[in-house]
Amino acid sequence: MNKIKLISLVKICAFTVFLGRAYQLYFFGGPYRAFLWDESLLTPIVEGVFNYEWFDYATSSTVNTWIEGFTKLNSFVFVLAALFSLFWSQIKFIKLKRFVIGLGLILLFILGICMVKDRNYDILQLFEMSIQLTAPFLLWKNIELNVDNTKLITGLKIAIALTFIPHGMLAMGFPYRPGHFVDMTISILGSNETQATQFLFVVGFLDVICALLAFVPNFSKYALWYMIIWGFATAFARIVSGINFNFISQTIHGSSYLTVYRLAHGLLPLLVLLFENRKAATPKIRIA
Repeated sequence: MNKIKLISLVKICAFTVFLGRAYQLYFFGGPYRAFLWDESLLTPIVEGVFNYEWFDYATSSTVNTWIEGFTKLNSFVFVLAALFSLFWSQIKFIKLKRFVIGLGLILLFILGICMVKDRNYDILQLFEMSIQLTAPFLLWKNIELNVDNTKLITGLKIAIALTFIPHGMLAMGFPYRPGHFVDMTISILGSNETQATQFLFVVGFLDVICALLAFVPNFSKYALWYMIIWGFATAFARIVSGINFNFISQTIHGSSYLTVYRLAHGLLPLLVLLFENRKAATPKIRIA
């Protein structure tokens, strides 16, 4: 695996994250109202600072238009960041491309915070985005893709673990099991609810175990292969479970973005596996 292919994998990974999130925000909105319409949180600001009654604020069509505009603006930034990621090596203005990717990273993190708030402060939602934040971060930092850089490989494994462990815990039912996990399993496997929950517990347990085994030299290759396969499988499960051949375009429109930004869950473990499989010494590689 040469340096161009390694760099391309990072760029594709960042591209899919930004593109999927852009599609999500433009067509389906985002969870920003979880903060912007939180009465207990914003009343002191709305009424105390702006001298505006909360009821007038919450029912204002102007405020709603501003929120929708902010959401569309974020979508535009994500499209721009996706293009800058894909054509990173061709763009020579280093400060410009770092600014665009950095802004995209900040907005991704804000999106993650809003998701946590929207789902009753479920912090696992933010941890699950670790892989999605990592690939753009590699570009933004202009990281040297050096196979001898143990700190880099360890950092990538930590990001992978922070995604797979929370995902596995949720699949096992700790602290809860998302209903759409069960629904997807039933839809794809044709199982009943009991069989679906048993299956989810097993694969959730494997998620956690493999995330830990990735740090064990003699087992890391096998753990990474599992996470590559399962990362792609869970991404494509979003399309497969919801597809309706009578309304094929609508179902693809409604679920494809869920697959696109989750492709990173298979791509980043693949990148780490490629690093570990390279035996010969190589010069330092800078994304540029």
